[in-house]
Amino acid sequence: QQRLAAIVSDNVARLKRLVDDVAEVGYGTAPALQAIDAAAVVGSALEDWARTAGVALGEGSRVRTELPAAPLPVLFDPEHLRRVVVNLLDNALRHGSGQPGSVFLRLVARDEAQVQMSVLSDGEPIAPEVERHLFEPFFSTRSRGSGLGLYICRELCERHGATIEFRLKPSQERHRNAFVVFMRRPAGGPGVQAGEN
Repeated sequence: QQRLAAIVSDNVARLKRLVDDVAEVGYGTAPALQAIDAAAVVGSALEDWARTAGVALGEGSRVRTELPAAPLPVLFDPEHLRRVVVNLLDNALRHGSGQPGSVFLRLVARDEAQVQMSVLSDGEPIAPEVERHLFEPFFSTRSRGSGLGLYICRELCERHGATIEFRLKPSQERHRNAFVVFMRRPAGGPGVQAGEN
């Protein structure tokens, strides 16, 4: 009975996550574009994710980061950006080697119009037959995966005029699996919000 109760509880939790995921990308009003500090939002999302995932940050961590010290404004909803960061970090950690520095999170200004966020991992290179389906809803390489994580990332990016893509790095590089997000920078105007509650 205890085993059956655990199975039921586990599946209820999975269904709740599935409903939450679908609701996240449900049709609604277009988001109001606001200028937020990507460096602050991504840094905060990383810290929250690390606590939840049980990942220690700092020297010797499985996650290496390169985040700017100065504010880096982008046009994005802060909660949506946090969701993208968490989904990409979850994937990278799950498929990485688990060794120190196996996941690499990088945020840089690409030019005056774009900011680039990259989440890379050193796991086995994603096969071409898998790559072509990565951003499709309900596609997963895990039997217990919902197959919505990357689909949600893409939908949330598109809502804010951003893009996301997968890139397979050259064989001589350690982190071959790279998910790259390009976000728009505001052309002056509104002040930057930290995007934290």
